[in-house]
Amino acid sequence: MNRSHPSPLYNHMTLRNYFRLLAEDRSCASHWGWFWKPILKLASIFYLLGLKFHSFLYGIGILKQHRFDRPVISVGNITWGGTGKTPLVEYIARFYINRRKTPLILARGYGQDESKLLPRQLPDAQFGIGEDRVQAGKQALVKHPADVIILDDGFQHWRIKRDLDVMTINVLNPFGNFSLIPRGVLREPCASLKRASIVVLTDVNLTPRKELEDLKAKIRMIAPRVEFIEAYREVLYFYRPGSRERIQADRIQGQRVTSFSGIGTPRSFQMLLNQIGLKTIRNFEFSDHHPFTEQELKEILEAKESSKSEEIITTEKDFLRCEEMMKRIVKPLVLKVRLRLTTGEGVLHQYLGRFAPMSRIEPFHTEGSQQVGTSTERQK
Repeated sequence: MNRSHPSPLYNHMTLRNYFRLLAEDRSCASHWGWFWKPILKLASIFYLLGLKFHSFLYGIGILKQHRFDRPVISVGNITWGGTGKTPLVEYIARFYINRRKTPLILARGYGQDESKLLPRQLPDAQFGIGEDRVQAGKQALVKHPADVIILDDGFQHWRIKRDLDVMTINVLNPFGNFSLIPRGVLREPCASLKRASIVVLTDVNLTPRKELEDLKAKIRMIAPRVEFIEAYREVLYFYRPGSRERIQADRIQGQRVTSFSGIGTPRSFQMLLNQIGLKTIRNFEFSDHHPFTEQELKEILEAKESSKSEEIITTEKDFLRCEEMMKRIVKPLVLKVRLRLTTGEGVLHQYLGRFAPMSRIEPFHTEGSQQVGTSTERQK
C-alpha cells in the first residue's frame, strides 16, 4: 500500500475535526486529549440518559408513532456515518423498481450529497426530503403514488413505525471505541443491534476473513436471530464532470494521484484506490459531509501540482456537495461505485419480496453491468 502525505485534516485541525478524531481515539488528536476525554465521557452518560428517556416516552405512549398505509423499510446504523447506507438505499429502491413498484425514499436532507445523489440515480423513485419525515412522506404521497417507503437513516427515527429494520456496519470500524457520542462514534448502545432483522456488513473486501468472522460472532452474541449479508463497494469507472466519458480503472492503473474525501470512513476510500493500483501521493481527509471552501480546493490543486500527480480523485458524494466549484478549480476524476452483495443476497430479496409480491419472477437489475443480477446505468 502506498503511503500518502499527512492530510490537512491533521495539519489544519478544525474544532469539528478534532472532536471527531478524539471520538475515534486517533493519535493525531492526542493534544489536550487528557483534558477532554473525561468531559466527553460524562457528556456520553447524559446522552445515554436522553436516549433512554426518549424511548421510554414512546414505550408508554406519550410520544406516538405514525404508521403509513404502506410498508416501511428502515436503512440505518448505530454509528456516526460511513457505513454504506446510501448505496444500500439505492440497491433496495432498484429492487422494487425492477418489480414495477414505486419506492418513496424519505430522507432528512442533512447532507447535500445524499439528497442530490439518490434522485439522480433513481429517476423512477419518489422522494420526500425534510427534517420532519412524517410530514415529508404525507406530502409526497399526496402528489405521487408509491408502493413502499424506504426510510433513509431511520434506525433512530422512532416516530415512524417500520416493518423491517436493516442495519449497515462498516467492518473497518464497526463500533469505534464502544463509547456513545460524543466520546465515541456510537449513536446507540450495541444492545440496539437486536432491533435489526438484517445486518449488512460493508467493505468486507478490505478486511481479513478471520476479523470478519470474529465480528459476526460478537454481533450474534447480542442479536442471535439477525441475518447477515456481506457487501462491498465495487469500482465501476471514473468520470470527468461535464463529460460523458467513462474512464475504466485499468486505464489509469499505476498513475500518481492526489485524492481527497469528506466521508464517514475515508480510510476505505484510500484502500479502494490502492486496491485498483493507483499510487496515492497526497491524500486529503475531511470530516463527513464537509462543506469544501474555495481555499481548500486551491490547496488540493497546489498539492497535486507540487507532487507531480497526474490526477485529482474524489468520491461522487464529495463532488455533488459543490459541483461548480470543483469543476472550476480542481477538475477531478470522480469515482463511481456500486454496492455488490457477495453473500446473503437471496435472504435480502426474500425479506424485501414480502412487500412486493409478483406473479412472474424477473431478473434483478442493479447499476453497472449486463449480467443476470445487474444492468446498465442510465446515461447522466
